[in-house]
Amino acid sequence: MIDSITQTESELVVAAYRGDKEALQRLLKANWGWLKGLVYSVLGGAQDLDDVMQEICLRVIQSIRTLREPERFRGWLAVVARREALRHCQSRKQRVIPFDGSALPEPAGSYADDPSEDLEKKDLCGRVLQAVRQLPDKYREVFLLAHSGELTYAQMAEVLEVPITTMQIRLVRARQMVRDQVTGKSEREVKGNERYA
Repeated sequence: MIDSITQTESELVVAAYRGDKEALQRLLKANWGWLKGLVYSVLGGAQDLDDVMQEICLRVIQSIRTLREPERFRGWLAVVARREALRHCQSRKQRVIPFDGSALPEPAGSYADDPSEDLEKKDLCGRVLQAVRQLPDKYREVFLLAHSGELTYAQMAEVLEVPITTMQIRLVRARQMVRDQVTGKSEREVKGNERYA
């Protein structure tokens, strides 16, 4: 049983290794957001996301004892998640899921008195999601990890197993690709406009 609220991730890993279910639950909960983003990026969409996340939980429960260095938990978790997501993709025999609009979030309340503003925001959200889905895998992964808001750049680089500068370059390129796709501008148009700005 966990006594301290301020336990470090490494301490939670050690406790989970010893069979503490609450520690394991806290570890998964603390990493759930970025982990879900990583799996989403591998699957290419939200279809089967919950099923794969459940499989990842089972794999973590079954293999937490294989982790030799508790301080490397996030990297280990990322590898487990990627493998499970790729295994699922191979069993489906497809990587990219066509955009059908089903992943659009429903607004909590009215954005404004004007319904056309709601439609514009939904349309923009749909175009951003479509652009993110069309990113090459290495850019989609870093984009979704960065926008989960839960990892530092150093942690993202560790999860992706690349140097931090490589991760930063990929993130800049991913954001530019999404922006270009959403605005309909080609890279040449953007660079041309920068000269006059």
